[in-house]
Amino acid sequence: MSFIRRSILAALVTALIATLAAPADAQTTLETVKKRGKLIAGVKTDFPPFGTVDAAGKNVGFDVDVAHRFAKALFNDEQQVELVAVTSGNRIPFLQSSKIDIIIATVTITDERRQVVEFSEPYFMSGSLILVPKASAVTSLDDLGGKTVAVIQGAIQDKDVEQLQPKASRVKFGKVSEAVLALKGGRADAYVHDDIVILSLARENADLKAVGKTFVPRPYGIAVRKGDTEFINWVNAELKKMHTDGTYDRLWKKYFVDVEQFLIKP
Repeated sequence: MSFIRRSILAALVTALIATLAAPADAQTTLETVKKRGKLIAGVKTDFPPFGTVDAAGKNVGFDVDVAHRFAKALFNDEQQVELVAVTSGNRIPFLQSSKIDIIIATVTITDERRQVVEFSEPYFMSGSLILVPKASAVTSLDDLGGKTVAVIQGAIQDKDVEQLQPKASRVKFGKVSEAVLALKGGRADAYVHDDIVILSLARENADLKAVGKTFVPRPYGIAVRKGDTEFINWVNAELKKMHTDGTYDRLWKKYFVDVEQFLIKP
């Protein structure tokens, strides 16, 4: 059983237990958040330009700005949000165990994940892309047969590489930085991840390059707990406001202007 399927099965069990144990008069997530006085959001810390940590130790990125925008909408203060670092592997378990209220962390929308979370309308479109050393002869997925390919544990590319290039040997890492070090150190021949992070890494690392064409484009969604329709409706309303008031366009230009020719704007 794949890591993704095990994670989803565990999340389904957790969600069922939580549903059976919840009292009839339990507060909704929005009520809980407002009473607490802050939103607790799961964000990436190693995924440029959606979520990273700058030299001063501050969370920065597109998703981080969205989290601050939600806090502003809830409390009229964008600082009323606690940012919790999550990875592709632990973000859904963190949500299901109530360590966070919401995932704003590059979650690709899939039918499997819809079984355990409520997704917002898409807010970004991303395909997969290949990162290799500058001197590599790899130019596409076809060239990865017999090669060692780094993927992130819990990320959709683990399954994609298995299906699209079954002759490749996948090696899984918990963090983007670990996959990059493996690639630079010769422990992997290529690294496959979302196009936006691969493009950012290629720009930041002169000894690496992005190759091939983006494959299997899919949307990102913001996620809340399964059945939390009030909260996801609120999220969708806020995303719509971000589009109509120009916030989304400002964030797009802030983070994606140098690579937007490769991207699909939702």
